[in-house]
Amino acid sequence: MNEAPEQNTLKALQIIHKALLFGQIIFASIVLFLKYTDDLPPDLKKLDQALQVIAILLSVGGFFIGSSIFKRKIQQVMDTFPDIKAKAKAYRSACIVQWALLEGPSLFCIICFFLVGNYAFLALAAVLMLLFALLAPVKLKIMLQLKISEAEMENF
Repeated sequence: MNEAPEQNTLKALQIIHKALLFGQIIFASIVLFLKYTDDLPPDLKKLDQALQVIAILLSVGGFFIGSSIFKRKIQQVMDTFPDIKAKAKAYRSACIVQWALLEGPSLFCIICFFLVGNYAFLALAAVLMLLFALLAPVKLKIMLQLKISEAEMENF
């Protein structure tokens, strides 16, 4: 039996989100395991401060730019597309862009931890992963962001 279109779009977004989140968690776990088994290359302590600045700039920039792009795309969706199918496609695109702009800095922080061994990078990656997890697609949140009704959500 086929599921409602809403469930397909929502489930697809949830699967993409979970896959991206678990990818970050697994990568961080592998790097942490390598750190504890001393299978890492020698620490590159001389790069620590420069990488910290870059990691913070990427993280803050990724969060704010991603949020800004997401909000702008959602506003364009509401102003431009009367069709719920077009809204669903544009919403999916906006979500993926926002998630990518958080995932990139998270992976960069994990790589910095791998290179330098400074746990501050791992902590920053954990914060980014938490923010990423909070952006999970949920039916009610989508309805509120797109200002659509329950009936419209059935065709999402």
